[in-house]
Amino acid sequence: MKITFLGGAGGVTGSKTLLEIEKEKYLVDYGLYQGSSERRERNWEQYHLASKISAVFLTHAHIDHSGLLPRLWKDGFRGKVYSTKETFKLCQILLSDSARIHEEDAKYANKKKYSRHKPALPLYTQEEVDQILKLFKVVEFEEEVKISDNISACFFWGGHIIGASFIRFKYKSLNDEVKTIVFSGDVGHKRNILLNPPSNLCKTDFLVLESTYGGKLHARIPAKEVLGMYLNTILKRSGVAVIPSFSVGRTQDVLYLVKQLMDENEIPQVPVILDSPLSKKANKIFNGCFKKGCVKDAVLENQDIYPSSLIEIDTAEESKRITSSKGPMIVISASGMIDGGRVVHHVKKRVVDPNSGIILVGFQPKGTKGRILLDGEKMLRLHKEELPVNASIFYVNSLSAHGDYLDLIEWIKESEIDPNLVILNHGEETGAEHFKTLIESQLEFKTTIAGYGESFELDNIYFNEKD
Repeated sequence: MKITFLGGAGGVTGSKTLLEIEKEKYLVDYGLYQGSSERRERNWEQYHLASKISAVFLTHAHIDHSGLLPRLWKDGFRGKVYSTKETFKLCQILLSDSARIHEEDAKYANKKKYSRHKPALPLYTQEEVDQILKLFKVVEFEEEVKISDNISACFFWGGHIIGASFIRFKYKSLNDEVKTIVFSGDVGHKRNILLNPPSNLCKTDFLVLESTYGGKLHARIPAKEVLGMYLNTILKRSGVAVIPSFSVGRTQDVLYLVKQLMDENEIPQVPVILDSPLSKKANKIFNGCFKKGCVKDAVLENQDIYPSSLIEIDTAEESKRITSSKGPMIVISASGMIDGGRVVHHVKKRVVDPNSGIILVGFQPKGTKGRILLDGEKMLRLHKEELPVNASIFYVNSLSAHGDYLDLIEWIKESEIDPNLVILNHGEETGAEHFKTLIESQLEFKTTIAGYGESFELDNIYFNEKD
C-alpha cells in the first residue's frame, strides 16, 4: 500500500489522499482548497489520474473534504463515492450550493470584467454536481464493505458532524498479510453540543490523524456562558450581533445555545435571523437524523432545538432588508470564514458600527477575512472597499467540532491502540509539530507529519519498531 497526500497537508483545507495497492487507485476525500489565493489556485489543477480512480471514500460532507468531487468527475472520474447516508444527504445540498456560488462568481466576474480569464468560468457547474451525486454509494456505520480482493473499508462514528466518520481499511500487504490503516477524517469530542463523541478507535497498524488543533486548546468554559456574555454586550446597546457560521453542524449548535439562553432569560428575547438557505436545508437534514447513538440523549428527549423567535430568510431581497434593519437582533449567516455568501454583506454593513459585533464561532485559517478580524486588524477589505473595524470582534473558541490535542490524545488512550506509525495531516505546520512532540512523548508512538505531495510506502515501514 502506498499513500500520497494530495491536499490537507501543511494546511486545513483541500483534504485528499491517494491510496494505491497493486494497480488499484483510491482516494480518501477530495476537498476544496480555501483561504489564500495561492491555495485556491490548486482547485483549478486538472487531476491526471481521475479516470483511473476506482472509488472515493468520503469521511464527511464539509466542503474542505468533499468540495472538489464535481471537478473530479469533470476530470474523468467514473468510479463510486462511498459515504454514510447523512453525508450523502448533506453533499446533495453543499455541493449544489458550492456550484451556485462558482457560477454566480463567474457571471459577476464577466459582467465587471475583472477576471484575467476571458471568459471567466465556474470551477464546476450544477450539471457536474448532478453527475457526481449519481456515483454515491451509501454504507452503514460499522459495515465492512469489500471493495476488491485487495481491500475493504469500514466507516465508524466520528462525532464531528452528522454522518462524519473515521474509516478503517484492511488491505493485503506485499507478503499477503492483512494490515490496517485508519483515516481519522475530522474528529469530534465529548463537549460537542448536540452530538455524541466519536467511537473508540479500532486497532490499526497505521493511523492518519488530523491535527487542526494540534497546537491549541479549546476553552473548557461552557460555550453557552461565553456566547451569552458576548450577545448581551451587543444586544443591550441595541446592536446587531452577526455570527458567521458554517451551515452544517455549527449553525445547529449556535441555534440550540441561543434557544437555551433565551429560555433561561439569560439574553433578551430578540429576533434571531437565519439568513442562509443552505443552513435552512441543513437544519431539515439534521432534524431527520436524530437517532440514538449519534445525538445526545438529552437532545433526543426534547427535539425542539431552535429558538422561538427564529426567522429563516430565503430570498436575496429579504436578506438586503435585514442588512438595513436596526437592532437589537441576532443574524446567523454562512460562511463561517466570511469568504463568501450572504454573511459578507452583513459583516460589511455592521463592521463599521461601534454598537454592533461580529462573533466568530469557528476556526479561521490564515488568509481568510475571519482571521483578519481575529488578528485585530483595524481595516477590513470587502468587495474592494476598505472598511474601518469599529464593531466589537468576539471569538467563542469552545464551539469547534474538532477535538483539540488533549481530546485526541485522550481518545487514542481510551481506544488502547498501538499503531506502528502515526501520520499527521490536516493542520498548520506549527500546530502539527507541537502535536507530534506530544504524541511521541505521551503515547510513545512513532509519528511523522505529512507534507504536500509526500508519499509513504507502508509495506516498507517495519512493525513494532519504536524510536
